[in-house]
Amino acid sequence: MFWLIALGVMVGAFVPIQTAINSRLAGWLGAVLPASFVSFMVGTVGLAIAVLVTGTAVPVGQTASTQPWWIWLGGVCGLIFLTLNIVLLPRIGASATVILPLVGQVLGGVVIDLLGAFDTTPRALTLLRGLGAVLVVAGAIAVNVIGRRRMIVGEAHGRTHVLLWVIAIGGGVLGAVQTAVNGRLGLAMGSGLAAALVSFVIGTVGLAVVWLVSRQRVQRTGRPKGWMFSGGLLGAGFVLVNAINGPLLGTGLAVSVVQFGQVSAGLALDHTGWIGVVRRPVTVWRLVAAAVVLVGVLLVRFG
Repeated sequence: MFWLIALGVMVGAFVPIQTAINSRLAGWLGAVLPASFVSFMVGTVGLAIAVLVTGTAVPVGQTASTQPWWIWLGGVCGLIFLTLNIVLLPRIGASATVILPLVGQVLGGVVIDLLGAFDTTPRALTLLRGLGAVLVVAGAIAVNVIGRRRMIVGEAHGRTHVLLWVIAIGGGVLGAVQTAVNGRLGLAMGSGLAAALVSFVIGTVGLAVVWLVSRQRVQRTGRPKGWMFSGGLLGAGFVLVNAINGPLLGTGLAVSVVQFGQVSAGLALDHTGWIGVVRRPVTVWRLVAAAVVLVGVLLVRFG
């Protein structure tokens, strides 16, 4: 179990690193949508190879004939979530791009549990889970406010960007929907890996269509570095490890260790300015606020 938990923390750290890499790719391409498309395409190829190597069946036809229409929404939520992260990271910082969507994931998950949406098992909102949700929101706000007297876009413009906070939280809600839908798809197909591949294929096709409609042009600047194309592989690794850890650790513990990795890596990127992230030193109080977020996540998952 120790190694499974360590693996979960590691792939959780992949999320902000992937976002930073994809942001650099978008900077080289001069456009966000092509960068999202490339990331999804690379991830799709990686998952397809995993499916072929493991001999995993992908019963798309049978699933389509027996499941509701929303079973395919995971890929759509994924493409929106990934694209939003690429746009937001250089504007609100690495830790905010991790923690604010986490708020959306927790709040969205609570609502989905209450309603039993997407054929999930209804789960009551207990006092501990409600307290956990409050701690997540309060801690997330504190992480982003502490040490910054005025919230500004990209540290270069004078406009407040509370709206960007709201968008980031909304992206997290889509992440919660994606988790619920892909979980249901995995059950229907009998494989989390098959569901992940289908989700990536839908996301890739969806981004291709949006890109063509938007006519966003690629304007390459300079020569690319090979690691700029690795974001999709990190995303594929994240999905694959979660498909393995979910049944073995249980969904609550698997998600919690991943979120610990996300928060830790987001703060580390902020502090070091690695991969071109705008540097924002981590203080003791920001670490305390991040710990409050994690305590809230654990209460929501297990309270």
